[in-house]
Amino acid sequence: MLRRLAMSLALALPVVTASAVPAAAQSAAPIGVWRTADGSEGLVVQANRSCGFLFRGRPRYSGTCTWQSSYRGGILTLTYPMPLAPGHIRWSIVWINATTITVTGDVFHKIGN
Repeated sequence: MLRRLAMSLALALPVVTASAVPAAAQSAAPIGVWRTADGSEGLVVQANRSCGFLFRGRPRYSGTCTWQSSYRGGILTLTYPMPLAPGHIRWSIVWINATTITVTGDVFHKIGN
């Protein structure tokens, strides 16, 4: 399901040429396909700034993301379309290691690129 969302995001959203990581970044953006151990939540972050969040295996939000880095992680902001004005969700991301992050305290493991 996560890989299908990643593919549909790649096809459905326009490619944005701006980098998801500023030039002076301290931590890299969490590019890849991520999910919690029980699979209830998923996060897809692509290098072209396309992002999506899944809950219980279903896409909940999709749009574009921006990354504000810090020493051990940063703030990932997902901007998604709404009828009157774009919606925004901000998550605090902390890198644990190359395949594990926390997303606002919840542990996510990388399952793909």
